Amino acid sequence: MSKILKNSNQKDVETLVMEYANLSNLFGNAVETGNHKDANKIYKELMNVYKQIKLQGGLSSSSFHRLLSSPSVGTRLWSATHYLAVSYEESKKVLNSLGDIPNSLLAVSAKITLDEWEKGRLIL
Repeated sequence: MSKILKNSNQKDVETLVMEYANLSNLFGNAVETGNHKDANKIYKELMNVYKQIKLQGGLSSSSFHRLLSSPSVGTRLWSATHYLAVSYEESKKVLNSLGDIPNSLLAVSAKITLDEWEKGRLIL
């Protein structure tokens, strides 16, 4: 019975992915506008939602995969980062394309993320 209660309190993967998309978009906007206080708060929430998605095996879900082509740069950045362990080649394409955005702090982050992953220094 406790297992049923535990599962009923958990959000489903679809709901978590929608939260992740919203938070990663908000994070990207905060970074690009230089609002580090909001970015830091949003980051904490985003990582909590990411952990829940990961624990439920949602990183390989089709709903999470769709985030790689989101119109939001922040969402593409985070989803590609967190998708690296699922599909390196697909994530690499997304991160490389983001790295080409002129005058973007998120572009710099995309380049650094890919570089750190390839050097084996990024743990997700």
